[in-house]
Amino acid sequence: MSTTEVNQINSQKDFDEFIQSSTIAKKLLLVHVELEQIPVCKTVNEALLAVSRDSEFQQQISICRLNADHFTDFLTLQNVNAVPTILFYYETKLIDRVDGFNQSDLLKKIKYHMNKSNITSVKTEMKVETDVNVEKRIKELLSSSPIILFMKGTPTEPQCGFSRQACHILDEHQLKYNYFDVLSDQIIREELKKYSNWNTYPQLYVDGELIGGLDIMKQMIENGEFDLKLKQQKSHEKEKDMKKYLESLINQAPLMLFIKGSPETPKCGFTKELLLLLDQANIKDYKTFDIFQDENVRQKLKEYSSWQTYPQVYVNGQFIGGLDILKQLNEEGTLVETLAGKHGVAV
Repeated sequence: MSTTEVNQINSQKDFDEFIQSSTIAKKLLLVHVELEQIPVCKTVNEALLAVSRDSEFQQQISICRLNADHFTDFLTLQNVNAVPTILFYYETKLIDRVDGFNQSDLLKKIKYHMNKSNITSVKTEMKVETDVNVEKRIKELLSSSPIILFMKGTPTEPQCGFSRQACHILDEHQLKYNYFDVLSDQIIREELKKYSNWNTYPQLYVDGELIGGLDIMKQMIENGEFDLKLKQQKSHEKEKDMKKYLESLINQAPLMLFIKGSPETPKCGFTKELLLLLDQANIKDYKTFDIFQDENVRQKLKEYSSWQTYPQVYVNGQFIGGLDILKQLNEEGTLVETLAGKHGVAV
């Protein structure tokens, strides 16, 4: 089976002719703006070559390379200020771009634009149940840990130098990570290459997103992106932990009030008015949380509920609203039913 050719374009005239040719116009065209002396550009070319050889994309995409030094006017027109940059064209029109190199983002955009533009595959659809099961297993592995390394061997007994170096880098950064020995499962070993469009091991994933292999890890360390990515991952973990904590508070009781102060000593007029409203409706069975006790909860709960003020009322874990909403429910005669979880709230 033939593979997509990666074309080196040397002049604006050649590029104009190339993009307007009938064989290119109906394909998704990826234009890699590069400088050969930049190491990451070489990595991008290797990634694009892997994409071009994938049967999922063959005959539906075309790829070309432009040396940035030879296309100054073109780059100014397209607002390209750095390399590598990958420009997406369809029917001679610029439709998207990837600035820098992000393997996961690149693949997502390729698939998105192929679907959006109805660029059909000539590949015969032969998806069988085993393919679905393998993909499910891969996704389960990726979600099993915030950081997972697919490697040859184990961290204590790596079976190749690249895997050994990858483990060393992660250990140097004192990271907790899971690993999967691809030598122990030939199916995962081969199918993960297709899933990630990355043909070598090790492969490092953070939050389910492919970072790359050893060379990418080293390049990210050199330019500071590795530490930044890890900080983002730790921040993401803290956000997930906070969300779990908020949900545990919200579900402490069927009727949960987040107020300023306590029922005995309310510390704002709105809280006092809310408690009086509940008392008049003979609603006694509820729990409260004083948001003055925890500033982090006070701020994060606003984001969680998309509601910027207090008090906030939750029924069976569902956000109902603040004082104004409860007043409205009371006027409509549905306050008791709503707070008992027997009535929906209009949105």
